[in-house]
Amino acid sequence: MNSLTSERSKIPPQKCKEVSLDGCRLIGRGLKGEVYRYDDELIIKIYNSSYSYGDVEREAALCRRAFVLGVPTAISFGVVSVGDRYGAMYELVDAETLSALIAANPSRISYYAKEMADLAHTVHGTVAEDKDDFPEVKDRFREYIINGLQRTHSDLAGRCMKLLDDMPQTKHLIHGDFHTSNVFLHGSETLLIDMDRLSVGDPVFELGDMYLYFVSGGRNNPDGPDPYLGISYAVCREFFELFMKHYLKQYFKTEDETRIGEAMDKAKLLADLRLINRYWKAGELTEESSLEVDDLTDEIKMLLDRIKCLSIVS
Repeated sequence: MNSLTSERSKIPPQKCKEVSLDGCRLIGRGLKGEVYRYDDELIIKIYNSSYSYGDVEREAALCRRAFVLGVPTAISFGVVSVGDRYGAMYELVDAETLSALIAANPSRISYYAKEMADLAHTVHGTVAEDKDDFPEVKDRFREYIINGLQRTHSDLAGRCMKLLDDMPQTKHLIHGDFHTSNVFLHGSETLLIDMDRLSVGDPVFELGDMYLYFVSGGRNNPDGPDPYLGISYAVCREFFELFMKHYLKQYFKTEDETRIGEAMDKAKLLADLRLINRYWKAGELTEESSLEVDDLTDEIKMLLDRIKCLSIVS
């Protein structure tokens, strides 16, 4: 795409409403952008400047498709612009993100973890049809391996690829960005936003993404705050452990610690693969990031000795 075409793709059509965020309360932040409470009834997710109008419309379309399939998601009813950035507007009256609720009410963390686990079961229990044409989540993780681990350890990358290849094909819906700042509690109902990574596959990939968000992010600063979720890494880790117990109790119909440990290993492996890719994505490795990648690679070696299959679909 040439620069002129790129600039034209950023020009909003006439129907794109311009809004101001002056006085709006920031209620969530992620790698893709921020979420603001616009007024008592509306929230706006503003995407980073790299997202075009078409990107935001595409996500809105995915939201509608997920809603039709039975996923409890907030439906965007319009694309807006804030300066040179685009956003999606949602009607969410008296709703707060789980991140904000956990920060305000840490004593209720187990309740929020169960709400998140129940929502995950609803999402993963939704089976798409071929006509829905959602991408395979395995393809995203293949890219992580190719652009990360394979650069330095082709043998380990090959073993990870084989684990992916040996997994049965499934059509379970995967959100792809399932963290507490993308989940709103609306009364007693949980609602999802941010659907641009909607895909199909084994729910273990969702657990791997979550391990990265809630556990791996605090590897080097376990006592610090997570910059996106707004809660400490210690609380993030506690939340994830509680989530896994609730989720796997429903999924496996057991509280067997061995089964939970096996699922944790699989989630950790997938998180490590994604984290190595993230280091390489930033450019050539620095001395510090090279040491981090070495540590992650050692973890992957140990995990591969324990993991015989990646799937958790029974």
